[in-house]
Amino acid sequence: MNAKKYFSLTDKQKSDYQNQPDGYLTYDWEAVNEVYEIPPFLSKTTMRFWYNTQNTGFSTHWHDAQETIVPLEEGYTVTVQDKVYHLLPGDILIIPPGILHSISAPSCGARFIFLYELDIFCQLTDFFRTQALLSKPVLINEDTCPEIYEKEISLIMEAAGYYWGGGPSRQLRIYACLMNFYACYTEFCSERALLAGPSKNPSPRDYSQRLARLLSYLQQNYMENISLEDAAQKAGLSKFYFSRIFKEYTGQTFYDYLSFLRISHAESLLKDTSTPIAHIALACGYSNLSSFNRSFRRFQKCTPSQYRSLHGHGM
Repeated sequence: MNAKKYFSLTDKQKSDYQNQPDGYLTYDWEAVNEVYEIPPFLSKTTMRFWYNTQNTGFSTHWHDAQETIVPLEEGYTVTVQDKVYHLLPGDILIIPPGILHSISAPSCGARFIFLYELDIFCQLTDFFRTQALLSKPVLINEDTCPEIYEKEISLIMEAAGYYWGGGPSRQLRIYACLMNFYACYTEFCSERALLAGPSKNPSPRDYSQRLARLLSYLQQNYMENISLEDAAQKAGLSKFYFSRIFKEYTGQTFYDYLSFLRISHAESLLKDTSTPIAHIALACGYSNLSSFNRSFRRFQKCTPSQYRSLHGHGM
């Protein structure tokens, strides 16, 4: 596969993409040195795309937006928490919201940096599982996802074209590209997960339906005391097969996924309400404040109090 043909830009595109649709001035990349960053989204949206040719890096920071980075010319080095990604042209790296990361730019080159919040997607029941798959960094390229890479990179380029191309339906078309992008990756992970399951009955489709029902149940009952054994029983699988398939299906162990759900709901309460933190801990399924603080720090690298302060709700 000649992958470069899918992400190469014409000279006109390189010129057009230097300008933001709303006339926003060039971003001051060197000013991005705060741990918590508020992206300068387009007016009345929660997105901002950049065609970045600067050789400036980014110190360690995080934001509520999901970030997608695609080098187009030359490489790009991204450190997400403690893992270093040496990206090559055409690689697609998805960085989850709320994750500490830093970037080292080469002396020359170009890349896309897409920032957008996931609220519009999170309202969809089908996105529960996708959100779990995206709760850790995801690298999509010819080696990691050869079956879907061509489609995924094409959708990224199509979204960029709509962003800088204008038109009355620009936002709808961008979100349609992103939804298609997520659906493609989710289905790819589903097929890979089912291949990891037992070859006996039930059928792979039945496994998928069982796990989908379980995820829906967990989304509604995350605050309950649900054990691995309970979840396996609800899925009608042995604990061994359940553990194996669940991780392939969601990208996480069962307990990590349950913690992910709890912390996600805790984040919403911390940002949008003045509910005491101890009450939030109990409401999200934690038996005591200590275990809640420990779990929250593992996901967000800060305490619940610090998280709330960053979002304008002081104690």
